[in-house]
This record gives sequence, C-alpha cells and structure tokens, in this order.
Amino acid sequence: MKKIRVIVMDMDGTLLTSEKIVTEHTKEVLKKAKAKGYRIGIASGRPLIGIQRSIESLGIDDIIQFMVASNGAQMYDIEKEKEYGFYQLEPDVISEIIDLYSPFDLNAYVYQGATCYAYRNDSIIQRAAKNNHLDIHLCDLKKEITKPQSKLVLSTPPEKMEEVEKFYESHKSDRYRAFKSQADMFEFVHPKLSKVYGIEEYCQVYGYTLDEVIAFGDTTNDLEMIRECGVGVCMCNGTDDVKAVADIITKNSNDEDGVAHVLETELL
Repeated sequence: MKKIRVIVMDMDGTLLTSEKIVTEHTKEVLKKAKAKGYRIGIASGRPLIGIQRSIESLGIDDIIQFMVASNGAQMYDIEKEKEYGFYQLEPDVISEIIDLYSPFDLNAYVYQGATCYAYRNDSIIQRAAKNNHLDIHLCDLKKEITKPQSKLVLSTPPEKMEEVEKFYESHKSDRYRAFKSQADMFEFVHPKLSKVYGIEEYCQVYGYTLDEVIAFGDTTNDLEMIRECGVGVCMCNGTDDVKAVADIITKNSNDEDGVAHVLETELL
C-alpha cells in the first residue's frame, strides 16, 4: 500500500451503522490510528454544523481532526479552529433548478445555519434534520433564499430516483453538478466542487498530497474522492459506480465495522 498519512471517511453508510452510531470497536481502531500519527477526518454531504453536532453526540469529537462538509463546499480544521468556505450555488441557480425539476413534484431544501429550509415537511426532511440536529423551517425557497448556498437537495423517493438521474444526464448545465447522495436524496452543488476539493485543501495546509490519503465511501457523492485519493475504499454495501473506481472493496459492511477492518488489516 502507498504511504498513507490521512484517513478520511464518509458518514452515512460508511462510518455510521444503520442505527446511526459508531461502534466501540471502530472508535478504538480510530484512536489507535490517531495515536500512530494518522490525521483523521470526515467528508460528508452533511452541513458543517450538522457534522460538528453529530461527532459530539457520537463521542468521536476527540478523534476527528478535520471535517469536509456539504460535499466539499466547507472545510473546518479543528486543530487550527479555522473554517474554509468554497464555491456555492447562487440564488438564481437554485431557482433555475427548482423550476426545471418541478414536474417531478420533489421537495427541495437547503441547509442555512442551524435550520433546514424546505417547501414542505416529509419523512426525508425530518430524518435529515434529526441526523444533523437542525430545526425545520417551511417556506417558499425561491423567495426566502437570497444568499448563496453550499448545496440544494431534492427529497427524492427511491422509486423516482432513476428517472431523476436520467433527467439530469440529459439536462446537464455548466452552472451546477448533481448526484445521488443517499437512496432518497439528489443533490446539486457548484460545478467545481466535490468532496475531494475540501480534502485537498486540508492536505495542502499540512504539506500532504492526495496520494497520502485513504478515503472511505459508499455512494455517488463519494466517487471523486474514492477515485482521486491515494487509496479509495468502497464499502461492500456501496453502489456499483463507486465500487468500479475503488482500490479496495470492504469485506464487511458499515454494520460490521467495515472501516475498522480495512484500517486494521491495511494500516495498523
């Protein structure tokens, strides 16, 4: 294996089990890795405040050293207590997307501060707000969202996802890029963004390269970091597109300490 200095993990479907916890065994393995000098981070589609609150409630805030949030739009260096913000979607782009996808009758939402702004309430919004420890504010997004946003999410029932993905492929724009981040979430970000953007920014601060990063993920919004980091690991419960570009596919799922097993066998 290449010389690895940085470990970065997606949260949902990767580090977290189906019950949205981190097992004690995985915590112990991550602590051992940190003690050996590896830098450990999170790269998630969740907003920064959601990751911050989550790692505290999960009991891993003493392990994690940096957070890449909103699929690369934000990065927080815990050691330096410094937040970085990158490319965002302008309000007019958000309105354009909402109008374009209106025939699907999907619920659009954004994360702004400690609040999830959405057109209407549904089970997907409720889960996202709960997982990120956020409030919900129902509103007309096109009227109330007047500042650039890290991302726009369309709450997409799984039975509509394939149709939405096909529609996106035939209606691409140089003003944004989109991908499935979970089975029922389709997200839009600035065209220059991916999780690997935030990871690379962190590496540059400490003099590392992407070749020195091992990245763990499970679905389409992880694809770039799995492909471009030194070692890309896809969970065995992951999607086929990510498995196709991974260097390693775990033998164990996210419910079976898959991340910990790879770290133990490959690094520790």
